[in-house]
Amino acid sequence: MRAANRLTILALVICSSIATIVLGFEVHGAIAQKWQSLGGAGGFLRQPLTNETPTPDGVGRFNHFQGGSIYWTPNTGAHEVHGMIRNKWESLGWERSSLGYPISDELDMGDGRGRFSNFQGGTIFWSDKSGAHSMYGAIMPKWIALRGARGWLGYPTSDETLTPDQRGHFVHFENGSIYWTPETGAHEVHGEIRNKWESLHWERGWLGYPVSDEFQDGRFRRSNFQRGFIRWSAETGAAALRSGGKID
Repeated sequence: MRAANRLTILALVICSSIATIVLGFEVHGAIAQKWQSLGGAGGFLRQPLTNETPTPDGVGRFNHFQGGSIYWTPNTGAHEVHGMIRNKWESLGWERSSLGYPISDELDMGDGRGRFSNFQGGTIFWSDKSGAHSMYGAIMPKWIALRGARGWLGYPTSDETLTPDQRGHFVHFENGSIYWTPETGAHEVHGEIRNKWESLHWERGWLGYPVSDEFQDGRFRRSNFQRGFIRWSAETGAAALRSGGKID
């Protein structure tokens, strides 16, 4: 019986060892160090789902885990990406997109609402209400200058997108939009003035792109555009005026 028990125990050890070899995945180097620093298998990333694998561009390496991924390059180091931010990055083409590789782990926005991850070419922001959206270029500094997610614009509700005329970019936010072109720079439009501009077909209409943020003009709120302006008051509502003074 003792010999049989020993054989049974030995068989269990061998089977366990084979299962580890078959089901286990290789995690090593800087990716392993990052994974362990985040709690390893007991952390939010949990168990690996792939071996460490070269990226298609040949620059970096990655491991996918049950709870996310870790990407590494010699220039960026190893950083985790997970959740809805990872899903957005994947939808944009991973590291082959304009965002490139992650240069930070996912971080808290500090407002109790959102999170973000920085990439070589931009940032993905997420909140439960707005979802995950990417920003890059001159629109993001403008948004940050307006206090970012803590300001009145709130979180992005669209990715940074090329305008239909391919001259500019825009991002829609919870409470407004920012439009940019090389000629006009980046300017916000919101509230009833934005609604009026939208009704006139945005930048494709006769007003063109915004050339100012909204500002106070006597008893009106006003935004200037390439070929006119829109002004608003509670008494009159929003009216679009051509540069020559004609009201539309």
